[in-house]
Formats: sequence, C-alpha cells, structure tokens
Amino acid sequence: MLIAAAGVFTAVNRRRGLIGATLGVAVAMLLLGAVLTVFRSFYLDHLPPGASQAAAGAIYDALIRFLRAGIRVVGVTALVAAAGAFLIGPSRAAVAVRSACSSSIGALREVATSHGMRLGPVGRFVHRCKRWIGAAILVVAAVVLTTWNYPTAVVVLWIVVVVLAGFAIREFLDSEPGGSPPVPPAPTVEGGPSAGG
Repeated sequence: MLIAAAGVFTAVNRRRGLIGATLGVAVAMLLLGAVLTVFRSFYLDHLPPGASQAAAGAIYDALIRFLRAGIRVVGVTALVAAAGAFLIGPSRAAVAVRSACSSSIGALREVATSHGMRLGPVGRFVHRCKRWIGAAILVVAAVVLTTWNYPTAVVVLWIVVVVLAGFAIREFLDSEPGGSPPVPPAPTVEGGPSAGG
C-alpha cells in the first residue's frame, strides 16, 4: 500500500496513477481470495489419515474469516476509489455522467425555487466553500470507515451511498451569488399617442 501511494504521489498524472494503483490492489485482492480458496481444497486433500475434514475445514475457515472480510473490504474500497478517480476525469463518459447529475440536481433546485424555496446565505456559503465541504465529506467517510469495528463490503457500499447523497445535497444547496437573473426592462411602445393629441 505504501509503494502504491508513493507511485501515485510521484506519477506525472496522479489521477491515472490512482486508477492504476487501485485497480492493481483490487486485482491483488481477487487473486488473494482465489489463493485462499484453492489452498483450502489443497489443505483438506492432504490431511493425515483419520482426520476429520469437516473439523479441519471449520478451523481453516475460522482462522481466515477476518482475512477474507479484509480482502473484500479492501477490494471494494479500491474499486470505489478507481471509479471515483475515473468520474472526476476529462473522459467523455465521465463528463456525461457529471453533466447528467448536475443538470438533474439543477432542475430539482429550479423546481424547488419556483415553489418558493430561497437558499439565501446558505446557498452563498455553500458556493463559496464548495471544495472544502467536499473535502470534509470525504474525510468524515474515511474516518468512519477506518474506525468501524470489523467493516464489511456492505458497510463500504453504504458509506459510498451516504457520500454520494452528501455531494448531491451540496450541489443542490450551491447557489451562486446573484444567481437569480435580472428582470429585463419592460419593452417601450413606439409611436404612441402624443400628449394633448
């Protein structure tokens, strides 16, 4: 993990470096899980005569239970990080996904505004501190994941859902200062009747 982090830090394109490193970690976790499964069969096939395969299998499963859970958590986290690094990139698919999400949230905000919602200073604050709010969401998610007792892949996926909801709320509350368009002047009518005519 330290070598992967150093590789990302020293890469010319850190986003691509992060994608490569996280995909590499995910593949390594997949291979490690496969090795554990194959070794279980090898271990059970080479027990001494008279040994109980059921008992030996239960012991093996108990010994590697937390290792399997850790493999799943690291693998899912690596895939999520790779997907996130891809979606913030300049590729056509990433831009299309970001544009679709932004336009959908913008349309929802416009509907709420048309029904009387006013963001006021909250919207201006979110617009001014948008990047810091996003960083805070990611830091809180990382702290929750690292301090969770025995996290599972399901826990990782739920954290991702909450993070996406947080970013969606941030986008919904983002209101540029003076975002409401100015009211156009009323058109003047030329050739009207002259005074006293």
